Amino acid sequence: MSRDVFERRGFGGVVDLLARLCAYGGGIVITGIALMSAWSIVGRAATGKPIQGDFELVQLGCAICVGLFLPICQLRGGNIIVDFFTAKTSARTRSALDAAGALLVAAMMALITWRTGVGLAAVRANAETSMIMGVPIWWGYAGMMPGLVVSVLAALVTAADALAPREGDAA
Repeated sequence: MSRDVFERRGFGGVVDLLARLCAYGGGIVITGIALMSAWSIVGRAATGKPIQGDFELVQLGCAICVGLFLPICQLRGGNIIVDFFTAKTSARTRSALDAAGALLVAAMMALITWRTGVGLAAVRANAETSMIMGVPIWWGYAGMMPGLVVSVLAALVTAADALAPREGDAA
């Protein structure tokens, strides 16, 4: 997006802080996954004893990371955009389209958040666990939820940013 992300104040600044915290959390999780995978690989090669069920933890951790990295991606304009048809339109038209796109992202993220919450409740009620380690499946769903909620807010902030007047815009 065209507005400098570090200029956000008020609600946008709070959402930016939450997105950064989610990204840091995702970074911690992915670092843990990498270290655990390395330990398992070394254990398999050196002693023939890998961490049993390590792939289950990788799956769980990656799901959590995806959810936690989504908000920062939205705020920093990291999602793929196709501007082939809009490259020659006015800045005002592009801003309106960017806002509409961000609102669609907000709606989709709200739907995904809701359905993830429903899935969380279902797997928790059924006490589903992973096959080898017996890790509760709902932990993955729960780990994704903060990032999904902040993603909805981030999309709303980017929509507002797209519609905000900029220097040089006609009054």
